[in-house]
Amino acid sequence: MRTGELRYRVEIQALTTVQDPETGGMIEDWAAVGEEWASIEGIHGREFLAASATQAETTFRVVMRHRPDLDATMRLEYEGERYQIKAILPDKRRRRLVLMCEVMA
Repeated sequence: MRTGELRYRVEIQALTTVQDPETGGMIEDWAAVGEEWASIEGIHGREFLAASATQAETTFRVVMRHRPDLDATMRLEYEGERYQIKAILPDKRRRRLVLMCEVMA
Protein backbone atom coordinates (compact mmCIF):
# COMPACT_ATOMS: atom_id res chain seq x y z
CA MET A 1 0.00 0.00 0.00
CA ARG A 2 1.48 3.32 -1.07
CA THR A 3 1.07 6.20 1.35
CA GLY A 4 0.10 8.59 -1.46
CA GLU A 5 -3.10 6.63 -2.07
CA LEU A 6 -4.32 7.44 1.45
CA ARG A 7 -5.26 11.06 0.81
CA TYR A 8 -8.54 11.49 2.72
CA ARG A 9 -8.56 12.07 6.49
CA VAL A 10 -11.64 10.21 7.76
CA GLU A 11 -13.10 10.28 11.23
CA ILE A 12 -14.09 6.94 12.76
CA GLN A 13 -17.24 7.11 14.90
CA ALA A 14 -18.88 4.64 17.28
CA LEU A 15 -22.44 4.64 18.58
CA THR A 16 -22.46 5.48 22.29
CA THR A 17 -25.19 5.63 24.92
CA VAL A 18 -25.25 8.46 27.46
CA GLN A 19 -27.78 9.48 30.08
CA ASP A 20 -29.71 12.71 29.53
CA PRO A 21 -29.09 14.89 32.63
CA GLU A 22 -32.56 16.47 32.43
CA THR A 23 -34.81 13.48 31.83
CA GLY A 24 -32.60 10.60 32.96
CA GLY A 25 -33.37 8.77 29.72
CA MET A 26 -30.70 7.07 27.68
CA ILE A 27 -29.66 8.79 24.44
CA GLU A 28 -27.73 7.17 21.59
CA ASP A 29 -25.26 9.39 19.78
CA TRP A 30 -22.18 9.02 17.57
CA ALA A 31 -18.79 9.83 19.13
CA ALA A 32 -15.41 10.12 17.42
CA VAL A 33 -12.98 7.33 18.35
CA GLY A 34 -10.15 8.22 15.98
CA GLU A 35 -8.99 9.47 12.62
CA GLU A 36 -7.15 7.68 9.82
CA TRP A 37 -5.83 8.49 6.37
CA ALA A 38 -7.76 6.48 3.79
CA SER A 39 -8.57 6.11 0.13
CA ILE A 40 -12.24 6.32 -0.88
CA GLU A 41 -13.39 4.91 -4.20
CA GLY A 42 -16.92 4.48 -5.55
CA ILE A 43 -17.23 0.96 -6.94
CA HIS A 44 -20.93 0.23 -7.42
CA GLY A 45 -24.09 2.25 -7.82
CA ARG A 46 -27.74 1.56 -8.51
CA GLU A 47 -31.15 3.18 -8.49
CA PHE A 48 -34.32 1.45 -7.37
CA LEU A 49 -37.94 2.21 -6.56
CA ALA A 50 -38.98 2.02 -2.88
CA ALA A 51 -41.97 3.60 -1.15
CA SER A 52 -43.06 5.08 -4.50
CA ALA A 53 -39.86 7.12 -4.78
CA THR A 54 -36.62 6.63 -6.65
CA GLN A 55 -33.77 5.73 -4.32
CA ALA A 56 -30.04 5.63 -5.07
CA GLU A 57 -27.43 3.45 -3.46
CA THR A 58 -23.66 3.65 -3.94
CA THR A 59 -21.07 1.27 -2.55
CA PHE A 60 -17.64 2.64 -1.70
CA ARG A 61 -14.36 0.87 -1.06
CA VAL A 62 -12.41 2.54 1.74
CA VAL A 63 -8.83 1.37 2.34
CA MET A 64 -6.90 2.33 5.47
CA ARG A 65 -4.13 1.04 7.67
CA HIS A 66 -5.04 -1.87 9.95
CA ARG A 67 -6.90 -1.02 13.18
CA PRO A 68 -7.80 -3.88 15.52
CA ASP A 69 -10.58 -1.87 17.20
CA LEU A 70 -12.66 -1.24 14.06
CA ASP A 71 -15.93 -3.16 13.60
CA ALA A 72 -19.02 -3.07 11.39
CA THR A 73 -21.14 -1.21 13.97
CA MET A 74 -19.03 1.93 13.44
CA ARG A 75 -19.23 4.54 10.70
CA LEU A 76 -16.86 6.90 8.90
CA GLU A 77 -17.26 10.61 8.22
CA TYR A 78 -15.44 12.64 5.60
CA GLU A 79 -16.32 16.28 4.81
CA GLY A 80 -19.86 15.92 6.18
CA GLU A 81 -20.56 12.68 4.28
CA ARG A 82 -21.25 9.67 6.52
CA TYR A 83 -20.38 6.14 5.43
CA GLN A 84 -22.00 3.10 7.03
CA ILE A 85 -19.57 0.17 7.23
CA LYS A 86 -21.17 -2.89 5.64
CA ALA A 87 -18.18 -5.26 5.67
CA ILE A 88 -14.55 -5.30 6.78
CA LEU A 89 -12.10 -7.29 4.68
CA PRO A 90 -8.70 -7.52 6.43
CA ASP A 91 -5.58 -8.74 4.69
CA LYS A 92 -3.67 -11.72 6.12
CA ARG A 93 -0.64 -9.65 7.08
CA ARG A 94 -2.74 -7.11 9.05
CA ARG A 95 -1.31 -4.13 7.22
CA ARG A 96 -4.54 -2.69 5.85
CA LEU A 97 -8.30 -2.91 6.00
CA VAL A 98 -10.68 -2.80 3.07
CA LEU A 99 -14.09 -1.51 4.11
CA MET A 100 -17.20 -1.83 1.99
CA CYS A 101 -19.40 1.16 2.86
CA GLU A 102 -22.62 2.89 1.82
CA VAL A 103 -23.49 6.56 2.19
CA MET A 104 -25.93 7.12 5.04
CA ALA A 105 -29.06 9.15 4.36
